[in-house]
Amino acid sequence: MMHKTTLLIVTVSSLFFSINAKAAQRSSVIIEGDKAVFDQVSNTITYTGSVQAIQDGLVISGDKLVVTLVNKEAEAIQTTGAPALLSLQQSANGATKQTALRASATTIIFAPGSKQLTLNGNASLQQGGNTIRSELILYDVAARQIRADGKQDRVRMEFDVQEKPVDNDASATAEP
Repeated sequence: MMHKTTLLIVTVSSLFFSINAKAAQRSSVIIEGDKAVFDQVSNTITYTGSVQAIQDGLVISGDKLVVTLVNKEAEAIQTTGAPALLSLQQSANGATKQTALRASATTIIFAPGSKQLTLNGNASLQQGGNTIRSELILYDVAARQIRADGKQDRVRMEFDVQEKPVDNDASATAEP
């Protein structure tokens, strides 16, 4: 009986990870953990023990992962850990070039429908050479807008700045 329950959990959970919740095509998701419990009353799936969830370019890992379902779709995915981790491959401004977004925090909450990512507790968000560290980071994945709140501490941002070489010869060769 436990084997059938585990299969049901994986089947139901495969509905939640789609970055575009309305996409006609869904890809499979693999979730592994030491234990999984599907609570039909609260409509949640809770995975515990070195949990890792993978779908396409999205990887979420932590000590505990809770999926809250509404109408068979994931409303929220909450991961906790020391730290909880998230990695997402994204297209850069509609281009074919992929950029990796990496996040870590004590608690990570991802809402697939609204594409909102919340990092709470010792939060860090890294993309390319840019890093943001704060107690709370809110990231709108679709709009690519980030809001950070330091609460007690200050927000720290590190940017990868590439300097262009100064072309001194251009002004010397210019004709009047």
